[in-house]
Amino acid sequence: MSKSKTIILTLTILFVVISGVGIWFYSTKDQREFSKVAYVEYCASCHGDGMSGARDGLDLFSTALIYGDDTESLINSIQTLPVHGDIAWVDDFPETGIKALALSISERRQQYPSISDSYQFSFSPKTIESTYHRFKVERFSELKHRPYSIAPMPDGRNLVSEKLRGLSVVDTAGNQSKLIEGTPEIFDKFFSADGAYVGWRHALEVALHPDYANNGWIYFSFADRCQLSCGSAIPQSMVKVVRGRIVENKWKDEETIWSVDKEHYTVVPDALAGGRLAFDKDNFLYVTVGGKSFYKNLHDMDTPYGKVHRVKDNGVVPNDNPFWLSENERDPSSTRNTVYSYGHRALQGLTEHPISGKIWSTEMGPRGGDEVNRIVKNGNFGWPLYTNGLDYDSTEIEIGADLGLDFPIEETVLPVVDFTPAPALSNLSFYHGEKFSDWHGDMLIGSLKAMSIYRLRITDGVLVEKETIATQIGRIRDIEIGADGLVYVAIEHGDNGSILRLVPI
Repeated sequence: MSKSKTIILTLTILFVVISGVGIWFYSTKDQREFSKVAYVEYCASCHGDGMSGARDGLDLFSTALIYGDDTESLINSIQTLPVHGDIAWVDDFPETGIKALALSISERRQQYPSISDSYQFSFSPKTIESTYHRFKVERFSELKHRPYSIAPMPDGRNLVSEKLRGLSVVDTAGNQSKLIEGTPEIFDKFFSADGAYVGWRHALEVALHPDYANNGWIYFSFADRCQLSCGSAIPQSMVKVVRGRIVENKWKDEETIWSVDKEHYTVVPDALAGGRLAFDKDNFLYVTVGGKSFYKNLHDMDTPYGKVHRVKDNGVVPNDNPFWLSENERDPSSTRNTVYSYGHRALQGLTEHPISGKIWSTEMGPRGGDEVNRIVKNGNFGWPLYTNGLDYDSTEIEIGADLGLDFPIEETVLPVVDFTPAPALSNLSFYHGEKFSDWHGDMLIGSLKAMSIYRLRITDGVLVEKETIATQIGRIRDIEIGADGLVYVAIEHGDNGSILRLVPI
């Protein structure tokens, strides 16, 4: 065996071993997590192992709590209620430990399942009475595989992007077509961890050009992949955006709209890629890239990670982007010319307001601190220095300080809405249409872990109304408004998926 083949084989074996250890560590994390261990040791004797009460202790799961059940109220109750204050451990308990305990109780009250359980959830149709509308949630289409994105078309059909398959079309009766031929090749998962796929070169977002009815352009983001061509024994990938047209079920006229130099491809799996797309009213295209690298790179404008990028609809880079430099002033491999905002952790949603054209996003925090943000030019969104969440081991997030990041919170763009505990926010849309007229202009947001849809009414940048309009409907990857004014929801379950539909009654 040649020396080079020996090196590649050795590295591959090492990677497999490290991956196996990582899977074990990830799958057993709950057995070590501080708040769960602390609850069993200090709380379960009164409140029960499942928080449903024991001896004379209060049922924390279903009883209405007179002091409130939001995180701050729970923290206050743990610290100050006489029944707790008389117990010595309260004085010695770390502040972050109390917050983690409060988060654990709040997550339980909101019936957040484990990640693995959420993937096995089975949808059942239901009727819902919300504040403004009564509606039913029904299954519109069963999909071959897990979806990442849907794009409603003017004629009532829906384009669908499935992570491990690519693009297809669902007709107005809910029937899924064969795969569109000729789109960029998609690779299978490498393995699953707690139900989540780990792999490289998965399909991401599909979106229509604002003038699709006239030009037919369809935009598709995916995780482009390289391996030996990158000088690596292990696959590497990075978000790439192309556009094309569909003619007789074939992908035609492909053009690259946004891509980066191969030196920015990483071994970090595609679950952190992002790749969400949105157009503003001037037809500029915004592209999200998650933390697909070390956190130190999120504030380095020459790298693509943890940022929202902006190009024209044809891929030309506008010279009014905040970090634009002429060709002779910048490194050819730099991505700074397309950077629009930075300091993002895990951008899982992106959409435009149908009237103002402003761009809004959802972003996953760590344990707590999911955010709804309005994307602003040159905006620093603070991660990993500022967050309302905790680390997964119940300690403060210290990554930013460890990296030497030092900027005042006044220089960051604070979230318009904070979700703590974190429901794992996914994609979002603003409702526009006649079927749910009292939701007009409201934001609809999906969630993965909480399997819920949230309705937010935001006026002049301030949250004025928040309602959970549906729960227990599945892991929501995308939520879109169809040409018919109905709300279409893409969910994943097992290795398959579905498109649900909200229909007023």
